[in-house]
Amino acid sequence: MEQKWEQGRDALAIPGAILGAALGADCLAAMVRFGDVPLILCGALTALFAVRTGALTAGRVGRTRTQLALPWVLLFDCLGHHLYFALETAPGDPAGVLRAALSLGALPVWYWVRLAALLAVSLCAWALLFHGAGRDRKLLIRALQPVRLEQDPAPAEMEFFLPDFGWIRPHLLVRKFSRGIWLALLFLCLWMGRLTGQEDLWNRAAVGMGFSLLIIGSLQGPPARLCAGARWLYVRQENRLWRVPLNQVLDPELRVSLAWLAGAWDILPQVRRTAFRSTVAAVIAEGKLDDCEIKKPTLMRQSPWEWAVSDSRGGQHMIPKVYPGFTPVSGEAERAQSAPAVRWLNPAVTAAVTAVCLATGLFMGVQEQRRPNVPPPKLPVEAAEPEKTGPASTEAVVPEVIGDYILNGLTLRTDDAFQASTSGFDDLERGVFYQIELRFGVGEDAARLALTESKGEDVRWLRPEGDGFLWRLGENGVAYQYNLRTVRLSDGRLTHTGAALSERGTMLILTCDHGEEIEEETARGTMLYMLENLQFTGPAITEENYQDQLRPAVSMGFSHCGQAFFKAPEGLFPYDAYLDTFLPCGGEVKYFDDGISMMTKAHGLRVSVAVVPNEGTALDVVREIYEDLKAAGRQYDERNFLEDAYNEEGNNACRVAVYYDGGRTRVTAMVAMEKWKGCYLYKELTCLPEEMDGEYKAVFKEMEKVCGITVSVMEDLGRQQN
Repeated sequence: MEQKWEQGRDALAIPGAILGAALGADCLAAMVRFGDVPLILCGALTALFAVRTGALTAGRVGRTRTQLALPWVLLFDCLGHHLYFALETAPGDPAGVLRAALSLGALPVWYWVRLAALLAVSLCAWALLFHGAGRDRKLLIRALQPVRLEQDPAPAEMEFFLPDFGWIRPHLLVRKFSRGIWLALLFLCLWMGRLTGQEDLWNRAAVGMGFSLLIIGSLQGPPARLCAGARWLYVRQENRLWRVPLNQVLDPELRVSLAWLAGAWDILPQVRRTAFRSTVAAVIAEGKLDDCEIKKPTLMRQSPWEWAVSDSRGGQHMIPKVYPGFTPVSGEAERAQSAPAVRWLNPAVTAAVTAVCLATGLFMGVQEQRRPNVPPPKLPVEAAEPEKTGPASTEAVVPEVIGDYILNGLTLRTDDAFQASTSGFDDLERGVFYQIELRFGVGEDAARLALTESKGEDVRWLRPEGDGFLWRLGENGVAYQYNLRTVRLSDGRLTHTGAALSERGTMLILTCDHGEEIEEETARGTMLYMLENLQFTGPAITEENYQDQLRPAVSMGFSHCGQAFFKAPEGLFPYDAYLDTFLPCGGEVKYFDDGISMMTKAHGLRVSVAVVPNEGTALDVVREIYEDLKAAGRQYDERNFLEDAYNEEGNNACRVAVYYDGGRTRVTAMVAMEKWKGCYLYKELTCLPEEMDGEYKAVFKEMEKVCGITVSVMEDLGRQQN
């Protein structure tokens, strides 16, 4: 009997399930404002919305209807998650969001991991709802069986008036769908800000939506009371009238509330209906419902939807007209003969209030945007950066042939045709250089400051500055955040700065300056591809371990040299950081000046490292250091092996000199490389003939490579020793 009754309405559950699941997808997209964990948990809401809305349109919850909702739950979970991914990939760029949404190839691993977690939560929530539907079915089967518990019959003169759910259902549909539309608009406001890049504007709109909820909640009206009528039963005996709360009275045999039985009244057998009346009569006879009695009801007024009745104690009761054949006051009020018409005034008022509050919020947001910023107090610092515009539309440029560039602690993918060096990549075809630099032991503030070092006009961000960074998960499982910023310099050239910060505190800074030799979006897209394809493989560098990291960089093709760390001098950056450089392995590294300079020697080569501030060129640096050491007592042989080399384009310089050290002759190469504005990385490579071994030449060749120099005289010393 139950199955036959359900079959006629199963099809009606499908449109409801689609609408509910679509609302769930809207909610998933809104979670882009709050992060991955709320997104995954909202998978349960998608299942709840789909199953409940399907039950609403079908008229009743059932296992078959719950099953029909499952495909739509999974489908809209995938759609909502993909929209979430597109919004976080290209925030503030509608065209970029569209491209990301339409791009189904090369999705990262973490995309699938997050989607799997979301679907798992949805399936768990759906399984609980399906279990609940199965439990209701078992209860319904029991309710269709003969009554086993004997009860005294209800008095013959006692009249029972149950709510007709067929009369209530149209009002419930209008009310629930109005709420659904309101929720959809609220979720839309939450993710529209991320789509358009105007989050402040849409935040105001969301506040307006919240204010509309307060107004709508205070304007319940007859439709709310018509829907609430499903929770009450009216009983009359002679001149007495009771208002029975169905949820508070249990069936003594089935142990379920009478509200549940009232919902299935049209399929209950007569014996079960008789037992239902007997249960109500017994509760009334026991005096448990004395507080629910309406004594001496008097009709105050009536409308097409309800009666207003007062009692002898001065209380007022609004009774909806959803009880067939019922009248609260015999002879004074007509009995309810048909379903009350849908009252369209309430949804119209709801729509009007929502529209007005939403428009007010948007208007306030627009006014806030137009309001001039209050100038900051004058401080002895550089002029404030020009006002930022919205993010530029950027799509990653995927190379035809991809090559991996490996540093100690980082693997970066880029165009295999680029000529790579320890300082970056040279695009020989377009004449553009992409410079790379690593800093260690830093936080998000450092990454933000690194992005804003370049000053200029027409500032554009990949992700708006106020929204923080984009997040990705490297193929090795290490997460990192990144962003990209472009400014136009005073000479018209563009400079792009990208920063990526791993969860271990390693920061990659990627920069590129260019003019008309390359299109802006090509340069930005090339950098974006690099930023989106990183693997941070090194450890977290800390005060406790930075002096113990030197080992051969085998992954980079070095057998005798590796990455050593030292502290950045105070004032070099507006934050604390560790720097890295290459040193020969095999000897003890000695640190000086609280870790900001260091020296080691191995296989007959001594190397010292320091950061030297100088406003001149690299050649000025080596010449000044030469003179300073001479003034400090170093004795140079200026007749032999003295030469200078200077690379103006890269601002690197090398001076080779000979000096005497305790009766021994030393050949040294003094190298200065511009790494930061006004500061140089200085290295001095000194040959120690008495300590040379068979590895000297290989060690020196590797140091030449990382320094970008060739000193044949020092190579020859190793050959002569061998």
